[in-house]
This record gives sequence, C-alpha cells and structure tokens, in this order.
Amino acid sequence: MRGTFLSVLAATLWLAACDMPDGGLTAASSGSTPPPEKIALAGGAVVVRGPEGYCIDPETSRSRNGQGVAVIASCFILSGGQTGYNVPPAIVTVTVGPKDPEGVVPDPAALAKAAGAPLLGAYEQDGLALAHLGGGGDKMLSEGDKRYWRGAFLQGGHMIGLALYAPEGDALAGRDGARMLRQVRDLIVRASP
Repeated sequence: MRGTFLSVLAATLWLAACDMPDGGLTAASSGSTPPPEKIALAGGAVVVRGPEGYCIDPETSRSRNGQGVAVIASCFILSGGQTGYNVPPAIVTVTVGPKDPEGVVPDPAALAKAAGAPLLGAYEQDGLALAHLGGGGDKMLSEGDKRYWRGAFLQGGHMIGLALYAPEGDALAGRDGARMLRQVRDLIVRASP
C-alpha cells in the first residue's frame, strides 16, 4: 500500500508541475487584478493560503476532479510590483491528491526516495513530514539551489504534497525552508473547512 501511494504521490507532483506553463514555476501575472491570497481546491475541501507577502499564482494553479495544485510566490513579483512588498523569492507548490480516508503520510525517507534525491535532513511533527533534499531544486527553478524541501500531510482526507524551491544559496533552501513549509501547512489547516 505504501509503495503504491508513494508512486501515486510522485506521479501527481510531477504531473501537476508539468501540466503548468513553464513547469509551473516562472509565471507572473501581467494583468491589473492583484493575485489572490487564497484558493479553494478539491471542491473547496482544501483552502491554500500563503504566508504574509506571498500570494497564489492564478495562471498556474488548477483544481479539478477532487484534486488540485496551487503555486505560491511573492505577491510583489506576481503582480509586477503593483501589490505586496519584497519578500524572499521562493516558490511553494501545493498538490492536493484525491480523497483517501485511509491515507498514510509518508516519512521523510520515503519522500526522498520518491524524489530520487539524497536526504539531507528530516522533520516529523503533528502529522507533517518534511524532507530536506540534496538534489533537484535547480531543475525546477531557474538559478535555483539544488537543495529543496518536500513535505506531506493529510487535510480533510486528502494527501497534501508540498515543495519549496529557492534561489541558490538562499536561507529558504536551507533550514528556513522547513519553517516556511510548517507555516504553509498551518495556514492551510486553519483556512480549510
């Protein structure tokens, strides 16, 4: 069961990123409408909200068939400098899997194995598993650090996958990334029904 789940999680994360323009990681809103601060996915079962200064990229976020993906980035960057303020540049992807009442959160070692990357560090608390990975972040973000974070937790019976990508050498590619993903998880839990 766990091996099948990890395969589905890895495929879902990969397909969600591939389904978005430019891999889903470089889009910027050019319209006059400010980027939204939150988005409802999976028929409203999961509400994604970014930390202060970070918004949802409406051009790369999708929800359908009880699943979804949201991309969180700087409000200032997404709006072309029209809203928000300067925050550390980072991209967080949030992937919502189909509802599975028997879902089991994979541990950090399993997240690293699914990503095919070395595990640099691990964090598990309150149903959230985070893996600090030693390779692959630079493939998802132009001028990105090879180190990045992946995480998983359950919300309303849905498996939620998290990933955080930051520029090379940025503190968010290191320890600060775990703090930010814990904050994203807490915001999702508070905002969701």
